[in-house]
Amino acid sequence: MKTKVRVEAHRPRRQLDATRLPTMLGFADSLLRSEGAGLVALDGDFRFTFWNGGMERIAGLSADQVMGRRAIDVFPFLGEQEVHLVRALAGETVAAKRQRFTRAERDGFLDGYFTPFRDEKGNVVGVVCVIHDLTAQKLAEEQLGETERRFQNMADAAPVLLWMSEPDGLCTFFNQSWLDFTGRTLEDEWGVGWAAGIHFEDFQRCMDTYVMAFNARRVFEMEYRLRRHDGEYRWILDRGTPRYTPDGSFAGYIGSCIDITDRKRMEGELRKAVRDRDDFLSIASHELRTPLTTLSLEIQRLKRSLGKRSQGILKSGRLERGAEIAENQINRLIMLVEELLDVSRLASGRLRVEPTVFDLSDLVREVANRLQPSIDAAGCALSVEAPAPAVGSWDWLRVEQVIANLVSNALKYGPGKPIEMSVTRETECACLRVKDYGIGIAPQDQRRIFHRFERAVPMSHYRGFGLGLWIAREIVVAHGGSIDVDSELGRGSTFIVRLPLRAA
Repeated sequence: MKTKVRVEAHRPRRQLDATRLPTMLGFADSLLRSEGAGLVALDGDFRFTFWNGGMERIAGLSADQVMGRRAIDVFPFLGEQEVHLVRALAGETVAAKRQRFTRAERDGFLDGYFTPFRDEKGNVVGVVCVIHDLTAQKLAEEQLGETERRFQNMADAAPVLLWMSEPDGLCTFFNQSWLDFTGRTLEDEWGVGWAAGIHFEDFQRCMDTYVMAFNARRVFEMEYRLRRHDGEYRWILDRGTPRYTPDGSFAGYIGSCIDITDRKRMEGELRKAVRDRDDFLSIASHELRTPLTTLSLEIQRLKRSLGKRSQGILKSGRLERGAEIAENQINRLIMLVEELLDVSRLASGRLRVEPTVFDLSDLVREVANRLQPSIDAAGCALSVEAPAPAVGSWDWLRVEQVIANLVSNALKYGPGKPIEMSVTRETECACLRVKDYGIGIAPQDQRRIFHRFERAVPMSHYRGFGLGLWIAREIVVAHGGSIDVDSELGRGSTFIVRLPLRAA
C-alpha cells in the first residue's frame, strides 16, 4: 500500500509574490516558447500562480481556467505524483520522466521538471514546473513499433528468404524463413556470417556483385548456391534493393531470395531435350535417307535393265537380286518408322500390352530364323540354347520386338563375332540372355544406354536412332519385368531380360 504523503507538514508558510512572478518567469517563458514547452508555477499550497501559452496547448485549458486553483483539483492524476511536488518544496530539483496524464478525453505522456522557487532571502516559496508534451513522440514510437512488429510478422510468414543490411553493408536482419532454411541463428548470420553458407565456387562472384551494387546504390540480382540445413546446396536467386530514410539518406539494402533449384533443373532438362530433338532430327534424316537412296538407285538400275532384253535379265538373276535389295531397304524403312511410332506411343502412354500364353524358347528360335539373313550379312554366328520350355503370359509381338532389338544391337556393335542366346526358367520368371563379343560398354554408360536417344558411342560411327534399348526397356517394364547389362570395354556385353511368367 502506498503511503499518503501529508504535504501540509512540510509546506513553508511563506507565499509567492504574485506581482513579481510574471516578470521573473517571463524570460524563461520566452526561451521555452520555441520548444512548445509548458511553464507553470505553484505556491506552497500547490495553487497555480503562473500558466504560459505552452500549457494552454498541452492541457487544453486557458490561464483564466486554472489560476488560483489547486493543481490536484485541476489534474486528479497528479495525486500519484504529489511526492515530486513535496520534494521540490523541500528544496530538491526533481525530474519525472514519461509520466502518463489523463484529463477529459485527452490521454498522453509528458516529462516534468520540478524546481523549487525561492524569494530574495533564498527561502522556498513555491515550485516552478517545466512540462514537455511527449504524446506525439510516444504515439510515433508506438506506431513505429507496431509497424516493425507487423513487418516482422509478415517477413517471418513470407515463403521467401528476406534480409536487410545497414549502410555499412553488414546484414542485421534475416527472417524466420531464412533461418529455417539455413538452420542457423540470427547471431550466426549477423554481419557477414551468412556468407559462410555460400558454395565456395560461387563465393567470390557473389561478393563482387554485392559490393559493386552496394557502392553504386543500384538494384542487383545474383544466383548462387546456399547450403541448406540438411547440408544440400540449393540454387538461390537473390534480389537486393537499396532503401532510404524519409529524408533521402541511404539506409542500406533489403533483399529477397527464392529457391530456384527445381527451375534450374528444369531448364537443364529443357536444354537437353532441345539438343536431343536436334540430334534426333539429324539422325532421323540420315537414317531415313540412306535406305531411300539405295532403294531409288536400285529401282533406276532395274528400269534401265528392263529396257534391254528381258529374257537375259531373268537368266542372269539380276532382277531377283535387285528385288531382294529393294525388299531389304523397304523392311528397314518399315522398322525405322515403327521405332518412331513406338516413341509416340510411349510418350503419350498408349503402348498397350496384350498377353497371350506362349513358349519364350519358341519365340527366340523363330526370331533367330527370321533374322538369319541379317546375321549372315554381318558375318556373325548365332547360337540358341533353350533346353526347356519357358511358358508364360506375354505380348508376343512386343517381346519379339525386344529380342529383335537386342540381336540387332549385337550385330551393330559386334560384326563378324559370335552371338549367344539362351532361355532359362527361374522360380517366377523366364530369363533371356543375349551375349555378344563386340566393343563392350563402359561402366559409367551402362545405365545411360537405356534412356531415349542415348548411346555409348559417337553417333557418327554407328547408325540408328538410339531408341532400340530404350524401347526394349519400356516394353519389359510394361510386362513387370527388368532388363540389365553386364559388360566390359573390349570384351562384349550380355543383356539379361527377366519376364514374370504372368505379365503385369
